[in-house]
Amino acid sequence: MDPITSFIVMDILEEAKTLERKGEDIVHLEVGEPDFAPPPPVIDAVCRAARDGHTHYTHSLGVIELREAIAAWYLKHYSVDVDPEQVIVTPGTSIGFLHTMAVLLEQGDKIALTDPGYPCYQNYARLLGIESVPIKVDPEKAFIPTMEQVNEAVTAGAGAVLIASPANPTGCVLDSDTIRQLTELSVPLISDEIYHGLTYDGTVEETALQYSQDAIVINGLSKRMAMTGLRIGWVIVPKQLVRPFQKLNQNIIISSDSISQQAAITALNDPSCDEAAEKMRDVYSERRRVLLDGLVKIGFKLHHEPKGAFYIFADCSNFTNDGYKFALRMLREAKVAATPGVDFGRHGTKNYVRFAYTIDVSRIEEGLSRIRKWVGN
Repeated sequence: MDPITSFIVMDILEEAKTLERKGEDIVHLEVGEPDFAPPPPVIDAVCRAARDGHTHYTHSLGVIELREAIAAWYLKHYSVDVDPEQVIVTPGTSIGFLHTMAVLLEQGDKIALTDPGYPCYQNYARLLGIESVPIKVDPEKAFIPTMEQVNEAVTAGAGAVLIASPANPTGCVLDSDTIRQLTELSVPLISDEIYHGLTYDGTVEETALQYSQDAIVINGLSKRMAMTGLRIGWVIVPKQLVRPFQKLNQNIIISSDSISQQAAITALNDPSCDEAAEKMRDVYSERRRVLLDGLVKIGFKLHHEPKGAFYIFADCSNFTNDGYKFALRMLREAKVAATPGVDFGRHGTKNYVRFAYTIDVSRIEEGLSRIRKWVGN
């Protein structure tokens, strides 16, 4: 366990909760979790599933009705044909990443990951004895990896490449040409698409499956449908990988939560759930603009405007050369919680703080007001 790092955002959240127990009012801009409830039909489906006896193990790959609903969703949203037999249902996407690395790579192998990027990827790899090869993405290029960088990582021995679009923490969205070229690599592409459905200003996200059926796509309902606690995700894999994934599911999870699977079927099939998700995105879009404008006025530097997810990766070098200490002081002194950039890697992250716009706009404005007074602007 020694190589496994803590998830700093959770350390920040836990300290914030401690302060709240002491009576402090904390503005939470640290955690990337929707503050919305799931769409009402999803809540109804949870209750109905419990009453109807969906409280037992299911097929290890997920109930066929859900896998068919996921396949139908890809046809509807991306015009991509997916065989339901290639859909692996998992309890959230985290197990999906762990299982994917276990299936594709051996102990001692390497995987290419962006830096900055979602920190848990590296810990999944470390747990399996897999080494990560950093793809150092820069703000001058909107934190989007170049194909030259990706190819260098493959040349350095990476046996797979994991890319997220939209990405956490940067909010970058890959263009069509980059996605296409990634699917043409000589090693497997793992495409993290959990923030699909959360893009702004006319930006359209694309699935890697539009360019190759060999891509491994990981997605779920946590972010778009505000279903984090229901823990439903999926992995879409080439046919030859279905059995290895099935063996892992059988041994490690047995099956995903049976009640949540029924709720997920409703989330994917009920048109009103799509409408609810669009309304949530509209609210995020408003919050995004308020937070972006407010941070710039305070003096944070934004080298690019994030087009997806619900984060702003802000350069705080006008105030400090240590974003970690800055974030801790901001929590303890201004009572505003945000995540230090070093949680997401080592490449230039020391001068960054990530803000999540997953709270009401009035609380975002309150947080901005507190930060402004705290830094003296």
